[in-house]
Amino acid sequence: MKLPAKLAYSQIKLNRRRTVWTVLGIALSAAMITAVCGFAASGLATVNELFGAGYAQRDSIYFNTYIGLAAVLGIIIVAVSIVVVSNSFRVSAGERTRQFGILKSVGATKRQIAQSVVYEGVFLAFIGVPAGLAAGLLVELVGVKLANYFLTSFNILNNVEDIEFGYVIAWQAVVISAAVAVLTTLVSAWLPARRAAKTAAIDAIRQSGEIKLKARAVKTSRLTRALFGFEGTLAAKSLKRSRRGFRATVVSLTVSIVLFIVAGAIGAWVNSVTNLIFPNIDATVTAEYISPIQYTYGNRGELAERKFTPLGADVAAAVTAKLREYPGAVIFGVGGDNHSYYTTLLPEMMTEKLTEALKNGLDHVPDYDFDITLKTTDAEHYAKLCETAGVPLGSNILVNSVRYSSPSIGRAEFAPLVFSGQTLHIKGIGRPDAELPLHGELTVGEAPEEVIAQSYGITVIVPEWYTVVYYWYADVADDAGFTEYADAVLRELIPPDADPAPFIQATNIRAATEAVKALSDMGMIFIYGFVGMLTLIGLTNVISTVSTNVRSRSREFAVLKSVGMTRGGLRRMLRLESVLCSAKALLIGVPLGAALTRLIYKIIEQSVNFPYIFPWIALLECVAGVFAVTWAATRFAAGGAKDRSIAEAIRAEDGV
Repeated sequence: MKLPAKLAYSQIKLNRRRTVWTVLGIALSAAMITAVCGFAASGLATVNELFGAGYAQRDSIYFNTYIGLAAVLGIIIVAVSIVVVSNSFRVSAGERTRQFGILKSVGATKRQIAQSVVYEGVFLAFIGVPAGLAAGLLVELVGVKLANYFLTSFNILNNVEDIEFGYVIAWQAVVISAAVAVLTTLVSAWLPARRAAKTAAIDAIRQSGEIKLKARAVKTSRLTRALFGFEGTLAAKSLKRSRRGFRATVVSLTVSIVLFIVAGAIGAWVNSVTNLIFPNIDATVTAEYISPIQYTYGNRGELAERKFTPLGADVAAAVTAKLREYPGAVIFGVGGDNHSYYTTLLPEMMTEKLTEALKNGLDHVPDYDFDITLKTTDAEHYAKLCETAGVPLGSNILVNSVRYSSPSIGRAEFAPLVFSGQTLHIKGIGRPDAELPLHGELTVGEAPEEVIAQSYGITVIVPEWYTVVYYWYADVADDAGFTEYADAVLRELIPPDADPAPFIQATNIRAATEAVKALSDMGMIFIYGFVGMLTLIGLTNVISTVSTNVRSRSREFAVLKSVGMTRGGLRRMLRLESVLCSAKALLIGVPLGAALTRLIYKIIEQSVNFPYIFPWIALLECVAGVFAVTWAATRFAAGGAKDRSIAEAIRAEDGV
């Protein structure tokens, strides 16, 4: 065995505790890369099984999605791993600085010095990478089992042949994972090796590289002294003198903080989007009638015909009555036409809130075209709405409430019109223009959610109208049985030979909500699993760094003891170092995490309109977790410190 390899092997045996944590970090890195590659291979295999062999490769959407996602996650893992593992080798090289200086003084070359650190990486990779590959395959198996468990609700809801992920051990994924893990370890070892090789022999013997003392005194704030006392001042000065030693710890904690905040935000957004898919309506089942609209255009591009199949009021009433025959069923029937009319609003017709929303930097608000949604309800609920509005049956009721979003006011629900019992001139799209008198109004909070849902622009409830869409919201205990019953009623009473043929379907909202929740839970488990494993990688660095820091400062601790500091004072100083280190990571990580959540939200908002929610609970959990981790690591390291006499510790040359 070559001399550099022997030196590396002896260093591994000498510092077994740090070796264990470094190997664990390498193994976790390899496990994550293997799991990510394995999930990508399983996803592609599942798509091929569903649609035919080679489909995922032929359809670039699936192929690029899985491969692209795996590449992005892999880059994040590699970046974090290099920071963490490289710090372990930097600490190892730092402990041998004097040894390197002596070796250089007796003829060792820069190449041999660098090789001794790189060989250490090779030996540790030989242990950590195979263990990581095995752990990654196990994580993939557990992940596939979890995914299939959560897909059960989705399969039952859609009444389709079971869609499930297959457990695939692709040799390509294993080879790529092993190569990336080994390369990551070697790069992590090469960075500190290069620095160690460049250090001059005399500087290495003096050990002047790790902690640089400057001519001026290291200053700390009065606030630190006031809050934490003498021990806090020493802790702050120690961190300032050895910034490089704690830099990787701060980086590891910061990455974990950012990812945890982003994961918490995504979890809150998933719940918000689920509520958008299934509005806050007291219903367990919905029956739907939706007519497609066919447009025909003339030679000059003008609209020549707008063809659809309206649902007559008599048919809607018959379906409502039939659905109410089901035992215990409470039915709310509401239909609408939200694509046929619009009206032009003059500035004096708009409320101050609507004017503010539409202004958006303009000096004045011009005439504005607003969509008109005409709604009808079943006779029972129409009578209740007329009573609420204080108008007789047969009246047109303005729902003077609109949900709006703009840069000037954000998201809000407010009254858009100044109501005066006016008549709106509504312009038809492929329909004749009409006059729409308003007899009464329902203000914000008075209209039921069933009426507001699926509305666009200004909503007016009319006693009778043809409807392009109609929904029957049912609150019933036996949701599964009623879903089958409602589907049969729709197909019995609605003419099947219409042109264009309408879409009719009964949907079990309770089951659909559970299915969507199961899929979202599955996604969040994978997200938190990814964040958790990255945090574990960082945790190995925190423990390794703190442990080495405590062990290498035995001479400093002995000097402090010799001037009267107690063992309790030393422990308080170390704990305060962990507090200050955690506070620095939080000061960097929390703003970065908040900014990243805003950026991701802006991207997602382009496709899905939902309110921004900041994950305050995740932030509090993150703050508590960071302080707990660093405090526990410090306590663990302090407990493992050797009890040595003051004179022996001061005489020790290596501080160990």
